[in-house]
Amino acid sequence: MSKLTDFFTELNQDVKLQQAYKKDPRGVMQQYGLTDEEAEAVMSGDMSKVQSLSGDKNMKLFMLIANHSE
Repeated sequence: MSKLTDFFTELNQDVKLQQAYKKDPRGVMQQYGLTDEEAEAVMSGDMSKVQSLSGDKNMKLFMLIANHSE
């Protein structure tokens, strides 16, 4: 399993990680060890890029949509 897949799995299960992600998504992804390219793909919402980087074309993504400018 890729680091990106691990991140999505943990994000789906860990409420504290979800709360931290909502406050600082890039910071949380960086702390988790995702690459800049992975974090940018997630932030852009580019599902095909995320799937490509994860190496799992069948992976189901749980996307958190938030207005980070608020």
